Amino acid sequence: MGPHGSNVELSAVAGPNGMERQPWKKIRETLEGRVRENLTVGMVGAGGDGVVVLGVFLQKLAAGQGYFGQMSRFYGAQIRGGGSAVKLGMNAVALSLPQDSVDILVCFDGEKYLEFGHELLIADDTLVLYDGEPPPGIDLPEASIRFDFTGKSREAVGAAQSKNIVALGLLRAILGLDRDRVREAIERDEELGLVKGGLPAYDAGERLFSGTRFPDLGLSPARDGSAKVILHGNSAMARAAIRAGCRAFFGYPITPASEIMQEMQEELSHGKAVFLQAEDEISSVALALGASLTGAKTMTATSGPGLDLMTESLVLASAAEIPMVIIDVQRGGPSTGIPSKLEQSDLNHAIYGGHGDAPRVVVAPYDVEGCYRLVIEGFNIAQYYQVPVILLSDQWLGQTFVAIKNDFLKQEYPLLERKKPAAEDGGDYKRYLFTEDSISPMADVGDEGFVHQITGLAHNEKGAPAFDFDTHQRMHEKRWRKLLPLCERDDLVRVFGNESAGRGIITWGSSAQIVLETLKDLGLLGKVKVCVPELIHPLPKGVEGFVKSIEQLLVVEMNYSGQFYRYLRSQLDLPKDTGVYARAGGRPFSRGELAAVLKEAAG
Repeated sequence: MGPHGSNVELSAVAGPNGMERQPWKKIRETLEGRVRENLTVGMVGAGGDGVVVLGVFLQKLAAGQGYFGQMSRFYGAQIRGGGSAVKLGMNAVALSLPQDSVDILVCFDGEKYLEFGHELLIADDTLVLYDGEPPPGIDLPEASIRFDFTGKSREAVGAAQSKNIVALGLLRAILGLDRDRVREAIERDEELGLVKGGLPAYDAGERLFSGTRFPDLGLSPARDGSAKVILHGNSAMARAAIRAGCRAFFGYPITPASEIMQEMQEELSHGKAVFLQAEDEISSVALALGASLTGAKTMTATSGPGLDLMTESLVLASAAEIPMVIIDVQRGGPSTGIPSKLEQSDLNHAIYGGHGDAPRVVVAPYDVEGCYRLVIEGFNIAQYYQVPVILLSDQWLGQTFVAIKNDFLKQEYPLLERKKPAAEDGGDYKRYLFTEDSISPMADVGDEGFVHQITGLAHNEKGAPAFDFDTHQRMHEKRWRKLLPLCERDDLVRVFGNESAGRGIITWGSSAQIVLETLKDLGLLGKVKVCVPELIHPLPKGVEGFVKSIEQLLVVEMNYSGQFYRYLRSQLDLPKDTGVYARAGGRPFSRGELAAVLKEAAG
């Protein structure tokens, strides 16, 4: 027993004549029989250790055999270098979040574990596999084994860079993934083919398993063995934009939204479409507005600091009734904040940001399927109502890899277009015509015979500047009144749990996932009901109905000031017994953190 528990060297596992030494016997007794439907694996290391690559490959191999999974990525705030970590939850039955503590931890660098220890919690029965020195000052569990992943990589391929592939071979064997199917996947898959050149390292990892006589620590067979598709929220949103008919994207790279721009570049850089990386966010949103005026469905994507810079053009889009979609992948703030961590603190800015009374629509998905569906919905709303739509995602939603059934990618979605003027209206075209539904026919710039003026100034029906009070008042009424039908969109309000319960919880965005899973784990979904609005602004009547049906309410969100709670207070009469659980971002909510407050809310 050393200072860090029973940290068994690989060479010390077996004694003479193959007899097990006492420490290993104890480890086997600790881990025996831990075959389960879900299992969480953590990996951590320094820059160059290939931690994210290891996680991606392992998730892909598991997904190919039918396992659901979610894999979060954790980075420091530096531009390059530094440490990284991943936390991969795999489930044989259904999609679920990783557990708070990991069942297996692969640690390539003990010092870096100290940086990400809050995300990769170790339990008493965690199996820790570490290379080099263990994390200093931490009492490791009994089941902790030192492996020379670096040395085995050098032996196998002549370089240390394949240590992650050695670990992949070992993890494949520990988890009990089908060996033949895994090797077939490596042979045929273009991305996994990167491992092909390192197969000697992969084989070396498998030999580590057979050499250490591991106990059974695998996953039970996947209930549905069909391969799962892997994508993160950023990828889902980019795919949805293409599906919705977006053919013009303008953006500027910013963490954690850059993957959207990268995927849109791949999709739009060929054929009859436009992709442009602008010099900044001000230019990107202005270009998107200009392209929209020609009739194109346009989008840009950014994070909080970029949304700040887009505000003036956002207000212009409201005043001039120009459809467009802006995705804000939120991160820790204010200012530069924590670029690589999640937070839900841009809500106030999304709803109210800008000068004057500038209407816009705000939607917020809470899972990867919602990221896809709500981007399509966002384009429909933008086109039909001729309004800017802001979609609030966040770092966790945007960058977490999810292995999931691809049904939602195949589903048919209606696609709406903007109202067009009749040909006979060309002689006296009024771009901002007062209509019964307050939505004016919108001609494309360049349409023959439909000359009109577009301005951010107060204007009349033709778009010409008009500064009289009556016209100004009527235009305000027009811009706001046309959005009233959205308040009837109760299909964009999700309600879970016991519909007759008198206790309720409202949450939004990615926070909803952990709230729902924690309630389920605690067996409390039958005692409480949970409201998750996907349409945030304007607020649907279904949220008001939910609030009126309960006597006690808890609001859960990830920002310091309780922005969603304050917004709800401005819109609704909340129960007198209303509580708030809100804290700053930088670290995801955990089940352990929320357990006590959710138990109290459920009674």
